[in-house]
Amino acid sequence: MRTVCTALLLAWSFAALAEENTVILNALALAHASQASVEQTLGKPEFCRKARLGLSCRYAAHGTEVVYASDQAQRITINELDELTFDKGAIARLGFPVQEPAEISDEALRWQDVSGISEITLFPSKDKTDYALIVVTPSADSKPAQAKK
Repeated sequence: MRTVCTALLLAWSFAALAEENTVILNALALAHASQASVEQTLGKPEFCRKARLGLSCRYAAHGTEVVYASDQAQRITINELDELTFDKGAIARLGFPVQEPAEISDEALRWQDVSGISEITLFPSKDKTDYALIVVTPSADSKPAQAKK
């Protein structure tokens, strides 16, 4: 009986660990992606509107908002992350490699320069993550043109 209980406990532990490490939304794959590529991953947008940087679209998947500049995803906000714990390992569940945050506080966890991403910030709601803001490092063809002197 003890062996059966131990086996069940181990199976439950491994299942919980696997669930904890499952990528819930691969935000890294969305960085610099075109609107068409993002739609393949997240589905058609619920709506789009003009934004300061270009076009802003909201998708049903995790309440994700993507701002496009020159048809490349430049800012990604993931609004519905109730199942994501608010800890240093949380970025792995968003498709990023785990590394130490540049800033840790009760208000936010912030990483900088992660896999071509300028900044990843997680904001808490108790012990879970309320939302994530991902600022993509602009590529050469998505930067605004400089005025000539």
